[in-house]
Amino acid sequence: MELSENEKRRAVNLIWNTAGNYAFEPDFKVFDDQGRAELYWNSIIGAVYRHYDWAKLQAFFRTFRGLTDQMLFENLMWIGLEHAAYGKEAPNRPVLPFLRESYARRVVATSRGAENDRLVDVLEEAHFRRALGENPELKPHDRLVLDGLESGAELDTDALIARMTELFTKELGYVPAEEAAAAAEEQSKHWNVGFLRIGRKSKGVHVDLPAVRGFAFGVGEHADEYGGTQAQDQSHLSVRFARYTAQTDEGLRSYITNYFGAPLYDAREVQKLEKQFCVGNHRACHLHFTRGAYDDKMLANGYAGAQKRAALKQVEKNKAYYQANLAKNRHSIDRLTNRMRNSLLTQLESITVKSSAGRLSGNRVWRGIYLDDDKIFDRELRGDSGNLSVDILLDASTSQLHRQETLATQGYIIAESLTRCGLPVRVYSFCSMSGYTIVNLFRDYKETKKNENIFNFFATGCNRDGLAIRIAAGQLQKTDCEHKLLIVLSDAKPNDVLKVETSKNFYRDYCDTVGIDDTAAEVHQAKMNGISVICVFTGNDEDLPAARRIYGRDFTRIHSLEMFADTVGALIQTQIKNL
Repeated sequence: MELSENEKRRAVNLIWNTAGNYAFEPDFKVFDDQGRAELYWNSIIGAVYRHYDWAKLQAFFRTFRGLTDQMLFENLMWIGLEHAAYGKEAPNRPVLPFLRESYARRVVATSRGAENDRLVDVLEEAHFRRALGENPELKPHDRLVLDGLESGAELDTDALIARMTELFTKELGYVPAEEAAAAAEEQSKHWNVGFLRIGRKSKGVHVDLPAVRGFAFGVGEHADEYGGTQAQDQSHLSVRFARYTAQTDEGLRSYITNYFGAPLYDAREVQKLEKQFCVGNHRACHLHFTRGAYDDKMLANGYAGAQKRAALKQVEKNKAYYQANLAKNRHSIDRLTNRMRNSLLTQLESITVKSSAGRLSGNRVWRGIYLDDDKIFDRELRGDSGNLSVDILLDASTSQLHRQETLATQGYIIAESLTRCGLPVRVYSFCSMSGYTIVNLFRDYKETKKNENIFNFFATGCNRDGLAIRIAAGQLQKTDCEHKLLIVLSDAKPNDVLKVETSKNFYRDYCDTVGIDDTAAEVHQAKMNGISVICVFTGNDEDLPAARRIYGRDFTRIHSLEMFADTVGALIQTQIKNL
């Protein structure tokens, strides 16, 4: 969107008027969808300058940079700031309640209502409905987040930032990145790029979001260190720059370890695995294998401690969700177990073969006398269910944030059913962050008593599906079983910050067509290597074409818990019959 200089200057005047200070250039301005300076929001920005320490708020906004949900956190933070600044400024500015009511009515009039499912849109609409005195219907988690956003009117700058940090960390999987930003600033001296000075151009380096981007029910212009006015179109991170944000390799590895838990393998083994898997479209990636274990030293780190507390809280939610539907879940396990057991018995039923020992076959005795053929006996060979191994791979990216309890329950039901059938099962989740793909192992093949570890599932970060499936297929090939099955629980929506180099010095985002095609290629390669791959689809209607592109006919969608066993069972049965 082109913003005229007249409207930009008008927005600045509105901010100055409310701030009572004409000696600064605002770093952030808001415009409606026609490019006109938004009267109410720019007044609120001025109130924020008047009542809060803008430099500290700038520093907090910078901690969102590089996150998958940067725009989500920015918009939610502004909802909190709007509520707080309005509470402080309204008693001194009689026109402000009128402006707020007018804006709120426009928000409600232009909302999509029940069709809207984006968290930021849902909370923005609900927030302004509350401003009109309404009591909007919200899911419990969404209501909890909105209540947190609207609880800062009495707080000063430091307390408000602390409140939002706690809210985003506990409820939205956010981990503050001040430490990362400080290290990046130091490292920039050696890279000669202005990572924190994101409002200034550096040769060959771009920011990851445009300066003019969606804000509330209009657009916001982010300037200087807050967003960068130089980019009017969608800008991109190069692979090199995305890796640079990780600070040094050692510093990032330490950060990832503190965030996700102690590594499962030593550095030499990880290097060997990276050499095997991080090639082609994924050559800039790193790997971190873990069981999510934290020692006291790691928990002493504030971010690791916050992450562990958030993860433990999610564990309790996962278990509570399973217990709340205990009868249905147990019924699903029984039905799924019986379906798979029957398929295994049919497919792996015993067969009779000719042998030199066993039960004498009367109609072949003559062959022994006249043809010197010693295979005149019948011997029964029984099928072996241990000839099939199954890996279950759970997508643990932020897009799964609002269905974590469901995914944990579904993963547990499948694993428990397979275990009861006597099959070797391995279960792990995957996500990605700052160029690392993290594989979190919940249980291995011989750990038949550890299915409950699946309730440790929690979602955060991005998802590089192609690399995750490549790793899963590669690990499956190491098993001794003749038949191998990979079950993926995913929304078929790959998205990662590290780009794919499609030609020399030309990069494309790992999402949409690029990510989908890469994931489809890895699924195809796994099948060519003799591994059956199926998907339990957990996404939305608009992502169904992506699921079909990636998995072909080998995916199913769960519409209700009651149908889970039959739906998943039918899909697994088909794969067993094709062994």
